[in-house]
Amino acid sequence: MGRLASSSLVLALVLSACSDDGSEGASAPSKDDGGSKDAAAGGSAGSGGSGGKPNQPDAGSGGATMDSGSPDIPQKLSETGLFADLATETLGDGVRAYEPRYKLWSDGAVKRRWFRLPPGAKIDTTDMDFWKYPVGTTAWKEFALDGKKLETRMLRKLGPKASDWLMLAYQWNDAQTEATALPDGAENVAGTPHDIPSSADCQQCHGNMKDRLLGVSAIQLSHQLGGMTITDLISEDALSDPPPGAFTIPGPSVDEQALGYLHANCGHCHNGVSAVSASVDVRFWELTGKLSTVEDTEGYRTTVLQPNSFKQEWHVIEPGDPDHSELFYRISRRGGGQMPPLATEFVDPDGMAAIRAFIESMPRVPRDGGAEGGAPDSGSGGPADAATKD
Repeated sequence: MGRLASSSLVLALVLSACSDDGSEGASAPSKDDGGSKDAAAGGSAGSGGSGGKPNQPDAGSGGATMDSGSPDIPQKLSETGLFADLATETLGDGVRAYEPRYKLWSDGAVKRRWFRLPPGAKIDTTDMDFWKYPVGTTAWKEFALDGKKLETRMLRKLGPKASDWLMLAYQWNDAQTEATALPDGAENVAGTPHDIPSSADCQQCHGNMKDRLLGVSAIQLSHQLGGMTITDLISEDALSDPPPGAFTIPGPSVDEQALGYLHANCGHCHNGVSAVSASVDVRFWELTGKLSTVEDTEGYRTTVLQPNSFKQEWHVIEPGDPDHSELFYRISRRGGGQMPPLATEFVDPDGMAAIRAFIESMPRVPRDGGAEGGAPDSGSGGPADAATKD
């Protein structure tokens, strides 16, 4: 991921990929497209990638900026409140670890995550699919490779608006004793392929959500993997409109794993509130009210036998045929047209296998609308009915 912010003195709090006025933000570059680190990775799934250089966001657009030396911005990770004692990794007051049910692929990096809700505050869950967080909410995520910590990212809500999030990465020193704020990001840190995003880069994913956080959400916290869960938040009266219980993506494991993977890796851009959705009608952020069957899910409904403008001769998902499905083509490559278009330089083999298995599990649908090996389409719902999973 290239560095989009050029000034080491200015930290942009809001360079939103989906700003308050609904405008679409910049596409972030890929390091692997014909050997150029500045080449664009391509457009969104279901659309054509234009290639060339990415759009450059205006460092002053969308909200306020703040000097990197401001006392409001912790310059060291030890000053952020994550740890009461960094050396022993004793967590700070109110900080708790959490795991998302479905993981975002980060080129093999090992990640740890923490969350802090201000004392007595509640998360606004009026919209169960897009939570809103109180002022003072903080989330951290650590990235490590080969047992060495490379960076810890912090998102902190400084004001009431979605544009009031501070997004900042801290780079760990070689001694692993402290991490320092790095608002401009860095490439290939510590001799690895890992890139630390600039504060502007962070907005490319987080800016497409109503209130920026991704992993602290209804479906992602519906599990028993350890750490903070939605069940904990319900019992602690930390949600304004608590659901009766946890949520489950439907279907057998092959469906659930694929839909969950797409939810985590693609849903932050492909969702109903993202600027991307205005031009690309492919959605992967699953909705809690549409989990009764696989066919009801966003990841199935908007992809199976649906057209796209990138590989126009194919559907987004061609049932039973991953090698002629635009979705599988794009997640199985890096360079022009890759998906996700940023923050990854290496294909995720497990994710690719999950999507292949999902598509192969569907009965093929010949062009005449009848399912291979089964009854022809009844005409009640078009060819998509022939590819149902039940």
